[in-house]
Amino acid sequence: MSSTPDNQCLLQTPYFRVVREQGYFIIKEAQAVNGVVAIPTLADGRLMLADLRRRAIGGQSIEFPRGAIDAGESPCDAAARELLEETGWQASQVRQLGLLHSNTSLIASAVAVCQVEIAEQQAGATDGEVDKVLWVSRQELLAMIAAGRITDGHTLSAAMMLLAHEAS
Repeated sequence: MSSTPDNQCLLQTPYFRVVREQGYFIIKEAQAVNGVVAIPTLADGRLMLADLRRRAIGGQSIEFPRGAIDAGESPCDAAARELLEETGWQASQVRQLGLLHSNTSLIASAVAVCQVEIAEQQAGATDGEVDKVLWVSRQELLAMIAAGRITDGHTLSAAMMLLAHEAS
């Protein structure tokens, strides 16, 4: 196997680049904050989770809605858009809780975490990605995590960030 010089681009796609820097392989995306996790919250405190098929794991996943941030879009706007596209529910208020890094040894970009308040309403049309929506209390969320029903790293991190903000 031939050696690769440092600071070289090894792969470039429309979505990301893989570079070698100082002996490490790093995935770099176009934006420093490239994605968003939306934590949909009703006035009574219940949280919305999405049950959807994730092809990378070959099965269903229960997670908070999430997606990419479009160029020029704020994380809060992206959270509201992703929620609407995936679930048909409109955001009434959005606040950014912070950032998470999915894999600090491999991925350079961060993901924003936003709490999205939604009003009781009838859901509209969706993009078909989500199979069903679940409404859970914080206690039920913790029980699902403890039972291993939620394994998505973004959802686990976002749940912890939400609970930490509420405790402070």
